[in-house]
Amino acid sequence: MTGTRPYDPERDDLAEIVTLVHSAFAQYRGKLEPESGALTETVDSLRKRLEKNRLFLAEDDGRISGAVFATQKGDAVYLDRLAVDPEVRCRGIARRLIETVEAHARATGAARITLGVRLALQHNIDYFQRWGFVETGRQAHAGFDAPTSMDMEKWL
Repeated sequence: MTGTRPYDPERDDLAEIVTLVHSAFAQYRGKLEPESGALTETVDSLRKRLEKNRLFLAEDDGRISGAVFATQKGDAVYLDRLAVDPEVRCRGIARRLIETVEAHARATGAARITLGVRLALQHNIDYFQRWGFVETGRQAHAGFDAPTSMDMEKWL
């Protein structure tokens, strides 16, 4: 049974979460320009993220199987670094993490959830569209002339 919960610094090991993020994003290594920043996360970088972000975890039979960051930005909560262990994908873990971020956003009074997704990852764009996210713009990473990512949002 999978459940979700907030990160607990007394209980959770950031090294385990870094390993999860690297494993979840490994399929994109060498396929994205620029490379995904998720592949360079470290215990220190996650600790720094936690200064301004909430981290929610999914558990599957007592082990961490997914993670997602949520950051309050004005009237929105930004969903970031959605990661699911490849060994347990297609079991609704990503959906539960998104629902957890939605519940968090509502509890904080946010009007919407926003996120960014790489244009090269059409399957991810399709996934978020199925959950009610719509495109709101496109961005180019530093050093690129053409857009490399899509901004999306879902009104609550």
